[in-house]
Amino acid sequence: MTVHAGRLLRIAALATAASAGTAILAGAQIVTPDISREVEVARQVLATPQMKKAIDYVDGSDDETVQEWLSICNAYGPSFDETYRSRLLYKLFRIYGLDNVHIDDGKNVIGVRKGTGGGPTVVLNAHHDNVALLPREQPVEAFVADGRVWCPAAADDLRGTVQMLSVLRAMNAGNIQTKGDVWFTGFTAEEVNSIGSEYFVRGNYPLNLDWKKGDIMVQFHGGAGEGVTSGSNNYIHSTQLRVFTPLDWPRWRTDAVDALGPIMTRINQEIRDPRSLEIDERGSGSTVALTADILYLNMSMIQGDAILNGTADEAWVRIDLRSPVEERLWAVHRQIQKIADEVTREMGPGFSFVYEINQASGTPGIDGFDKVNNAPTKMALAAAQALYGGRPTVDPTRGCGDCVRAFMSGMPMLSFRGNVTDFGEGGRFTRESQGGLKSPTRRRTSGHDVTESAEIVSAWAGIKQGLLFVVSYAGLSESAPAPGRE
Repeated sequence: MTVHAGRLLRIAALATAASAGTAILAGAQIVTPDISREVEVARQVLATPQMKKAIDYVDGSDDETVQEWLSICNAYGPSFDETYRSRLLYKLFRIYGLDNVHIDDGKNVIGVRKGTGGGPTVVLNAHHDNVALLPREQPVEAFVADGRVWCPAAADDLRGTVQMLSVLRAMNAGNIQTKGDVWFTGFTAEEVNSIGSEYFVRGNYPLNLDWKKGDIMVQFHGGAGEGVTSGSNNYIHSTQLRVFTPLDWPRWRTDAVDALGPIMTRINQEIRDPRSLEIDERGSGSTVALTADILYLNMSMIQGDAILNGTADEAWVRIDLRSPVEERLWAVHRQIQKIADEVTREMGPGFSFVYEINQASGTPGIDGFDKVNNAPTKMALAAAQALYGGRPTVDPTRGCGDCVRAFMSGMPMLSFRGNVTDFGEGGRFTRESQGGLKSPTRRRTSGHDVTESAEIVSAWAGIKQGLLFVVSYAGLSESAPAPGRE
């Protein structure tokens, strides 16, 4: 897909590919929507004897949670070969009293906590596979040191798996009965394109689960306490802008770089979205109050003629663009071409440019599903608000790997997000992550190395937000009203 100087390329199929669900977001604010009613429901639930008992259980379950964490670590589960870990989750689901516990053909583990009726179905999930660095039979000896659990995939996503299981144990401890069914699911193969999530959705939507009836899927992925992500993934366009001097241009006159420089400067000044820098500064896991048509722009590579003792008659820059709204990218393409046209004209007769769209990809939203203003998202924000205050926000521009696959298969999935650390000491918490590794123990802790680590205290906010959300949204039977569904 190439655009020559002064001509705008219009590809109808791509330019109109964004679904109605995505289009809804074009002018929306990624801020906390009106959740006053949901917060009231969450606070009512939080004040019930059942929930107080469940929260007290979470605060006092450190040893049990850590031991469960270690046992799941030791049941090694590389992607596509999660047999041992899937069997362990199957056993735990049975011990904790779930119904219809089974392992499907994708090795996903599924169990159902039946409701009394009258509420939506909530699918709580985490992925329990890890990057396949070692064979399934490789012994793993997980351990605790310096307040952290150490093992392959300790954080991604065995921490989320433990958070999900802890919600189940807390519901049992509080004798909590919900109106809607609550499914507990361990997904497989997330580290290899989330095949387990896709398999699960294709087998259950819309026969057993339907978002139009209020059903929702939510993934635990470690962080929590501030809000949720509700997106699939951004549209990504990779482009290249090439600038040329006149064919008969004298050897020692102004060259192509002199034209490309002003173009790049104007792109930075007029097109780069300063809101993307806020996300960069706060971290990719944080939820930031930004507009939904945010643009990410990276001029990733600048090149010119490989010549010696002469000026360049051609220079080019590669530009990576991404946004949750595809129309925004096409508008940016037109802006870049306008700038390039103006600058090359100013340089004099014969200067020209070629603008190429080398790759265009992305996952559209679900037709009719508003990623910001939907009932489960607002209740998830309300749970964070009721527990930790602050200003919970929803970020529809991001989603977990399993979330992307679920969206592609027609079923929305949320993911708890945030940097709240809950210390479980009389309600003491902070909204800041505890930061990097503060441990003298010599292990690598990132990139899915053979040994990864996760801070134990980082698990509690996700457990509490997930617990309060699921009970508030599925409806506490005979104790608190379930929120209306949109």
